[in-house]
Amino acid sequence: MTIGSLFGRDLREGQGLKLHIQRYRWIIVRDRKEIFCGLAQDYQFKNIDDIGSTAIKTYSSEQKARYGFLNSWGNAQKLIDAGRVEFVQVIESLGTQEFFKWLKGEKA
Repeated sequence: MTIGSLFGRDLREGQGLKLHIQRYRWIIVRDRKEIFCGLAQDYQFKNIDDIGSTAIKTYSSEQKARYGFLNSWGNAQKLIDAGRVEFVQVIESLGTQEFFKWLKGEKA
């Protein structure tokens, strides 16, 4: 099945297709200044102002975020116990322009 068949039409820009996808995700924030980032076990906390195009590690539930953090960060439990880490629910969003860039293999 192709993405186009999901919408029952050819997906080309300018054909009136409006797409906006949102989903709730969970992120990990340290000291209200840094966000847990990275891929493939190469994780780090990055200052919110320095995120740029860095991949932010997201989770589908708070429980999965907590479990994932505990299994990937050496002193995770100490940070949690000290109240330095928060698990924050956010909304991830994908709009039409980003979607077409993705279809074309371009960077958003």
